[in-house]
Amino acid sequence: MGDDEAKPDGDSKPAEVSPAGDAAPMTIIVKDQTGELIYFKIKRNTKMQKVIDAYATRKNMRADALRFLFDGHRIKSEDTPKTLELEEKDMILCMLEQRGGSSRKRGFFWNSHVNID
Repeated sequence: MGDDEAKPDGDSKPAEVSPAGDAAPMTIIVKDQTGELIYFKIKRNTKMQKVIDAYATRKNMRADALRFLFDGHRIKSEDTPKTLELEEKDMILCMLEQRGGSSRKRGFFWNSHVNID
Protein backbone atom coordinates (compact mmCIF):
# COMPACT_ATOMS: atom_id res chain seq x y z
CA MET A 1 0.00 0.00 0.00
CA GLY A 2 1.16 3.52 -0.71
CA ASP A 3 1.53 6.24 1.90
CA ASP A 4 -1.86 7.70 0.97
CA GLU A 5 -3.85 4.46 1.22
CA ALA A 6 -6.24 3.51 4.00
CA LYS A 7 -4.72 0.95 6.32
CA PRO A 8 -6.89 -1.16 8.61
CA ASP A 9 -5.40 -1.39 12.06
CA GLY A 10 -7.14 -4.60 13.00
CA ASP A 11 -9.12 -4.92 16.19
CA SER A 12 -6.57 -3.30 18.50
CA LYS A 13 -6.99 0.33 19.47
CA PRO A 14 -4.39 2.64 17.89
CA ALA A 15 -2.21 5.12 19.74
CA GLU A 16 -3.20 8.80 19.83
CA VAL A 17 -1.86 10.89 16.95
CA SER A 18 -1.12 14.57 17.40
CA PRO A 19 -2.66 16.82 14.75
CA ALA A 20 -0.04 18.29 12.42
CA GLY A 21 -1.98 19.27 9.32
CA ASP A 22 -3.34 17.35 6.35
CA ALA A 23 -0.32 15.03 6.09
CA ALA A 24 -0.61 13.75 9.67
CA PRO A 25 -2.42 10.41 9.96
CA MET A 26 -5.65 10.20 11.87
CA THR A 27 -7.71 7.24 12.99
CA ILE A 28 -11.32 6.71 11.99
CA ILE A 29 -13.57 3.85 13.07
CA VAL A 30 -15.97 1.99 10.78
CA LYS A 31 -18.82 0.21 12.55
CA ASP A 32 -20.91 -2.35 10.71
CA GLN A 33 -24.49 -3.49 11.34
CA THR A 34 -23.31 -6.28 13.66
CA GLY A 35 -21.39 -3.81 15.84
CA GLU A 36 -17.92 -4.88 14.69
CA LEU A 37 -15.40 -2.03 14.70
CA ILE A 38 -12.52 -1.66 12.25
CA TYR A 39 -9.93 1.08 12.73
CA PHE A 40 -8.32 2.87 9.76
CA LYS A 41 -5.36 5.24 9.78
CA ILE A 42 -5.62 7.77 6.97
CA LYS A 43 -4.48 11.27 6.11
CA ARG A 44 -6.98 14.13 6.20
CA ASN A 45 -6.72 14.58 2.43
CA THR A 46 -7.22 10.90 1.51
CA LYS A 47 -10.35 10.24 -0.55
CA MET A 48 -12.89 8.09 1.25
CA GLN A 49 -12.99 5.74 -1.76
CA LYS A 50 -9.75 4.23 -0.41
CA VAL A 51 -11.40 3.50 2.94
CA ILE A 52 -14.47 2.08 1.20
CA ASP A 53 -12.34 -0.18 -1.01
CA ALA A 54 -10.14 -1.32 1.89
CA TYR A 55 -13.21 -2.12 4.00
CA ALA A 56 -14.90 -4.02 1.16
CA THR A 57 -11.73 -6.03 0.50
CA ARG A 58 -11.36 -6.91 4.17
CA LYS A 59 -15.01 -8.04 4.35
CA ASN A 60 -14.81 -9.83 0.97
CA MET A 61 -17.71 -7.75 -0.39
CA ARG A 62 -18.32 -5.48 -3.36
CA ALA A 63 -17.81 -1.82 -2.49
CA ASP A 64 -20.94 -0.79 -4.40
CA ALA A 65 -23.05 -2.99 -2.09
CA LEU A 66 -22.06 -0.91 0.95
CA ARG A 67 -23.18 2.51 2.16
CA PHE A 68 -21.14 4.61 4.56
CA LEU A 69 -22.74 7.27 6.76
CA PHE A 70 -21.36 10.01 9.00
CA ASP A 71 -23.74 12.07 11.13
CA GLY A 72 -26.66 10.64 9.15
CA HIS A 73 -25.30 11.75 5.77
CA ARG A 74 -24.06 9.42 3.07
CA ILE A 75 -20.33 9.56 2.40
CA LYS A 76 -19.37 10.02 -1.25
CA SER A 77 -16.24 8.44 -2.72
CA GLU A 78 -14.66 11.84 -3.42
CA ASP A 79 -15.16 13.06 0.17
CA THR A 80 -12.13 13.35 2.45
CA PRO A 81 -11.87 13.45 6.25
CA LYS A 82 -11.15 17.16 5.86
CA THR A 83 -14.31 17.90 3.80
CA LEU A 84 -16.38 15.76 6.18
CA GLU A 85 -14.78 17.55 9.16
CA LEU A 86 -13.87 14.22 10.74
CA GLU A 87 -11.93 14.29 13.98
CA GLU A 88 -9.67 11.70 15.58
CA LYS A 89 -11.57 8.45 16.28
CA ASP A 90 -14.84 9.61 14.72
CA MET A 91 -17.16 6.72 13.89
CA ILE A 92 -18.54 6.00 10.44
CA LEU A 93 -21.44 3.58 10.02
CA CYS A 94 -21.40 0.96 7.27
CA MET A 95 -24.69 -0.47 6.02
CA LEU A 96 -25.61 -2.93 3.30
CA GLU A 97 -27.46 -1.17 0.52
CA GLN A 98 -31.11 -2.17 0.31
CA ARG A 99 -32.68 -1.86 -3.10
CA GLY A 100 -36.38 -1.84 -3.78
CA GLY A 101 -39.09 -3.23 -1.60
CA SER A 102 -41.37 -6.19 -1.57
CA SER A 103 -42.58 -7.00 -5.06
CA ARG A 104 -45.55 -8.91 -3.63
CA LYS A 105 -47.08 -5.76 -2.08
CA ARG A 106 -46.47 -3.73 -5.20
CA GLY A 107 -47.95 -6.41 -7.46
CA PHE A 108 -51.00 -6.81 -5.25
CA PHE A 109 -51.72 -3.09 -5.21
CA TRP A 110 -51.14 -2.41 -8.91
CA ASN A 111 -52.76 -5.59 -10.20
CA SER A 112 -55.93 -5.44 -8.11
CA HIS A 113 -59.17 -4.82 -9.97
CA VAL A 114 -60.84 -2.55 -7.44
CA ASN A 115 -62.54 0.52 -8.88
CA ILE A 116 -62.21 3.65 -6.77
CA ASP A 117 -64.91 5.89 -8.27
